Amino acid sequence: MNIKAVIFDLDGTVVKFALDFVRARKEAIAEMGRRDIDVKDLSESLSLYSMLKIVKGRLDAEAFSNLEKFLWDILEKIELRAADETDLQPDALQTLISIKNLGLRMAIVTNNGRKATNMVAKKFGLNDFFDVVVTREGAKELKPDGGSIERALEILGINSSEAIYVGDGVIDILAAEKAKVISVAIPTGVSRIDDLVKAKPDYVIGSLKDIKRLIESIGQ
Repeated sequence: MNIKAVIFDLDGTVVKFALDFVRARKEAIAEMGRRDIDVKDLSESLSLYSMLKIVKGRLDAEAFSNLEKFLWDILEKIELRAADETDLQPDALQTLISIKNLGLRMAIVTNNGRKATNMVAKKFGLNDFFDVVVTREGAKELKPDGGSIERALEILGINSSEAIYVGDGVIDILAAEKAKVISVAIPTGVSRIDDLVKAKPDYVIGSLKDIKRLIESIGQ
């Protein structure tokens, strides 16, 4: 199998997870309650994207658009704070250098917004490594749907069988499966190792430095 590209999640994978997603979800549910939206089937375990998918049919187009903008604004503020506080994961820089030296292309696919992603990329010089960055604004579907990964593949001009996706969350594994790319789970972020294994990734690695060896073994 010939791997041509490595696609990464951002928070919890390339950089340390600093996003207070529980706060964002609490604020989202509270806001929907204030707007008299039925929230009985929503919980803090759901992403804002999943919440919006659930309540979309309960609102007219204008009300949904207003709610969507409000919630993304909440999330963006929290993302920008996290971007200011985060740091690179151990071995991240050396891993990116080693993959680049293999002649492979790299991409970021994240549910984060463009502003926070650009802030992190500039902070750590990541633009020197990534050919493609797909953020929340750049895809019709967010993880756990596969649309954002498919968008990255389209821009890269490669087939799904030629790429691996590395992520720290269950939603990363699910998205990779839907996009038909090789899924690689890494327990460095939000999800516990048991939950990652239950999601049935193609591979589980202990740290970013294991990726180069994995790529070489897949290619044999």
